[in-house]
Amino acid sequence: MTTFILEEWHEQRKNFNASDPASINQMHEFKEQVKLEEQTEGNVRILVEIYCLLRMYPEAYKLFTTVMDLENKKDRKKYGALKYYMDNPNHSKPLYPCKIREGETKTAIPKFKYLPSPLQSKIFKAQKIVTCDCCKKEVDVYYTGGIYAIERAEYLCPTCIHSGAAARKYDGSFQEDLINDENVVNPNYTEEVMYRTPGYVSWQGNNWVAHCSDYCAFIGYVGWRELLERGITEQFENFTAFSTIELSESLVNNGHHQGYLFQCLECGHYVLYSDFS
Repeated sequence: MTTFILEEWHEQRKNFNASDPASINQMHEFKEQVKLEEQTEGNVRILVEIYCLLRMYPEAYKLFTTVMDLENKKDRKKYGALKYYMDNPNHSKPLYPCKIREGETKTAIPKFKYLPSPLQSKIFKAQKIVTCDCCKKEVDVYYTGGIYAIERAEYLCPTCIHSGAAARKYDGSFQEDLINDENVVNPNYTEEVMYRTPGYVSWQGNNWVAHCSDYCAFIGYVGWRELLERGITEQFENFTAFSTIELSESLVNNGHHQGYLFQCLECGHYVLYSDFS
């Protein structure tokens, strides 16, 4: 193992981000670089770790079995973990090289009644080019929140969700439950929010909020800081079961107590819902 490879490995590992397409591609490039080096035990072990980061467990397992020492406690633990993924291949999807989007998005985004800002609200992503599991077309705007169905969908395009094609194909819905929907009597509203509106990602299951006689529009993920920035800490209807004092102390965007901000389409009031990890 050269000093350069070891130093570069430490740097690559420290900066790796499994949700960043550019970072994934960079790790693949480093992987190919290490494969060209002399296959010493040290370099092979680095390759094993790279494959693990990229969730390419069959490749990691095959390499690791050539250098492992089952008398070593760490190696036995590593072997057990890799064996688990070999026996349960559906528990993790490999991070293969990504096609990164360049410039402005090209995928059409239909108008969603209950999602006025599809990209700004972070419901849809636009980081790379993927293939929609429903229509099989390449798109650069996509949804990864999944669908409540037996069959898994990794990527869905805005058009397949908006048209209802995705819900029909997978025989599923995008919301786990509805909240405060007693006064929503129009079945078309419920059909649209359940089967033609992408759900937000939550800790305990996404529950869509209703207000007045219709469902609310999803505005975005929030913590108390985001509510302060909007100037609405005293202007939202509280569906969280926590007092405003408790929310101010614990509600953090991307934290263990996550907030979800909605807005009523009829009266304009903001509605806050939240859950814990």
